[in-house]
Parts: sequence; structure tokens; C-alpha cells
Amino acid sequence: MQYDIIITGTIGGWDCLSVGYVRYMLNQKKDKDVHVGFCSLGGYVKDGLEMNQAFRDHGKVHAHAFGMNASISTIAMLGCATIDIAKDSLFLIHNCSTVILKYDQQNKEQLDEYIKEITKQRNDLNTFDDLLAQMYADKTGKSKEDCAAQMKKGNWLTAQQASDFGLVDGIREEEKDDRAQDLLNKQMNAFHFDNKLYEEAGIPPLPKPQSQSVRADVADGDGNPTPRFLQKTLQGLKNLLHPNNVENNHKQMSKTTLSAIAKILAVDSVPMDGEGKVTLTADQAELLDRKISSMKETSVKGESEEQKPAENAVSAEEIKAVKDEIKALKESIASKDEQIKNLQGSPAPTDETKENPKDEHPAPSALDIYNAIKDI
Repeated sequence: MQYDIIITGTIGGWDCLSVGYVRYMLNQKKDKDVHVGFCSLGGYVKDGLEMNQAFRDHGKVHAHAFGMNASISTIAMLGCATIDIAKDSLFLIHNCSTVILKYDQQNKEQLDEYIKEITKQRNDLNTFDDLLAQMYADKTGKSKEDCAAQMKKGNWLTAQQASDFGLVDGIREEEKDDRAQDLLNKQMNAFHFDNKLYEEAGIPPLPKPQSQSVRADVADGDGNPTPRFLQKTLQGLKNLLHPNNVENNHKQMSKTTLSAIAKILAVDSVPMDGEGKVTLTADQAELLDRKISSMKETSVKGESEEQKPAENAVSAEEIKAVKDEIKALKESIASKDEQIKNLQGSPAPTDETKENPKDEHPAPSALDIYNAIKDI
């Protein structure tokens, strides 16, 4: 299908062709068939009605709906001579709505005025709905009441349901339309503010996109890992087990190290592959592991033995200090004994005053003191 005009985005908004430009394009094809593609969630009633009349005035415009069409977009289509819809598309008709913005503090008189204003807007909406229901009735052949009931319900209709209701004249299958629908759905899901805008206008929420939790390069439609993902995982494990494949993570062994390994294994040389990695048999690896463990134990034992002399030296110094202290104590006691012997021939003191009472027990000698503390 080749479209002469495509109506997409918000009718009357910056992202949609203006009514003036649509008229200009229609004038370029006077008395010729014009094919218009529709993929719009609606917009402003004024612009939709004006677009509807422009198509009627031309007389040979054919509407081709694809993707998702709703609200005033469906009214604009009604001005076309014929309407068809792609098989995997959606269609919606609903009651009109208006934006209400009010955040204020008012007294009762002001509230009365505001109620009058809101009541007028409500009555205007009723007039709009009555007009649009009649336009749908003229297209479908159903009664205005039946169309008004569907508008009040405001649910999304499949292509077949829209055809059964009489809103479109036929269903078509075309690959290009399917691609265009997918593109629009991605765009609309990428701009959440558009979704909110239409929800506030009374349009039901857009169908949610398919879950993106399972990436196509990781798992297939059934959740099974893809061959490409398994290959990436295997390569990652190889890199983990062989870090020499990663830049700056591998250092070549020195000749001294290789020579030492060869000596431990009792071989002339250590075999290596083309990437510089040492290749050992299971027995060689076990022998090398045992030798390394033995070397570690010897190293630890050697360190312990080196520490023993230092510990013994500390103990000897402590013992020597104690012996010196005991020797000094003995010399002091001997000196006291000598003094005691010299005093034994002297007369005892006669002062028995309260301040200097006579001893009730013999005074201990230095030897007695020594014997009392020698075992401490």
C-alpha cells in the first residue's frame, strides 16, 4: 500500500500534519483517489472534525487504518469514502473529555460560580458525544443509542470487532502495515508522557509491550539459552580458568623457575605449549605439589627453631636476675646477723614507758626473716 498522506501522532498537535497542510496535499490531487494511512490515538475534536470535512470535500479519499487508532482519529476517518483496517490493529471509540485544572480556596459564592462553569462544560461534552454518536451511527447503520453505549464502554476493539460493528468496511493483510504498527507501538511505549496524556483524555491504557526480561541474544521464545549465549558463557569460563588469555594478567615464567621445576621433576626440561603454558602429567603435578608442601613445612619448622634461642636467651637473663637478687639478699642478711651478734652483749633498754613498752616477744633475727621469705 502506497500512502499519499499519513496521519499519525496527536491530531492538532506538533507531531501530526496540520489540517491546512492536509488540505494543501488534497488540492494537489483533485479528482484523483487519495490514500491516507491512519495510526493515531486521537487529539483535539476541532481538528478532527475539520480533517473529516476536508476528506469529505475532496470526495475520493480512502482511509487505511493500521496500528492503534482511537478517539478523534476514528472521526477523521469517517470523512473518507472507504475505510479498511490491517488485521492486527486496534480501534477505539469513546466519550469526549476535557481537562479540569483547579487548585484554589473559595467561598460559597465562588463555589457556586465554579459549579456553573463545570456544569456548562459537562453539558458541552454531552453535546459533543451526541454529535459523534450520530456520526458513528451514520457510518455503521446502527442506532445512535447503540453507538453511544459503545462510546461509554470505551474498550479497545480488534480489527474483526471493528468490522463487525460497522466502523470499517474491510480487513486487509499487508506486511508493510504490520511493520509500521510495530514501529508505532515501540515509539509510543518509549514516550510514557504520551500514554499518560491519552489516559487523562479518557482513553484506556495502551496494551503493555511484551516482557523484555528475556533478551533475544540470551534465550529463545521458550526461555532456553541460545547457542550464542552458551558460546559466550564457555569462552568466559575459559578466560577465567586461563587468565593468560587476558591482557596484563599473565607473566612468563623465568628460566630459573623452569629449571627448578625440571630439577624437582627429575626431567631435562619442562614441556610448554605454543601459548607459553606449562604442560604437566597428572603424576608430575602431584609430585610437584608434594614437593611444594614439603618445602613449606621445612620453612615453617626452620622459623620455629630460629625463634627458640631467642626465647632461651630471655629465660636465662630472667634467671640470672633472680639469682643476683637472691645473692644480694643473702649478703644483706649476713650483715644483719653480724650486727645482731655485736649487740647481744649490750644491756637491754630500761625504758618501759607507754611510748616504749617492753617487748612481749623476742625480736626476730635476720636469719628468721630470711627463713620466712626464702621460699617465696
